[in-house]
Amino acid sequence: MALSDIPLFGMLRERMHWVQARQSVLSQNVANAHTPGYAAQDVREFNFRDALKSTTSGQLHMASTRAGHLSGSATSMATRGDFKSESAPDSETSANGNSVVLEEQMMKVAENQMDYQTATTLYTKGLGMLRMAVTGRSQA
Repeated sequence: MALSDIPLFGMLRERMHWVQARQSVLSQNVANAHTPGYAAQDVREFNFRDALKSTTSGQLHMASTRAGHLSGSATSMATRGDFKSESAPDSETSANGNSVVLEEQMMKVAENQMDYQTATTLYTKGLGMLRMAVTGRSQA
């Protein structure tokens, strides 16, 4: 059993992929802050609630892990994660048509960093809980 098969770890992994994609888009915005006509981009917000609903639909699905098993559909969180950037102009547009405001981009970068730290902390705590469940003792 892979860690991504556990819904919590799959969703955290998906969140970290979203944060990574957003960091890339935000860095492109900062790099093009003075490019004439450049429109600021952002990645659509990862909705944790929708991801949770999609993994816990209330129905059990069979998944075949060996050739002799009955066929089933294995839906994994790892198959998702196609994050696309979309136009998200900041509050101002300069005379040359550029819509990147560096202060707003830096606030988004800081928010993105906090999201990443939260996800990695939750991932680490989840691994610690699994370790404790397997070994019967906490590793502090």
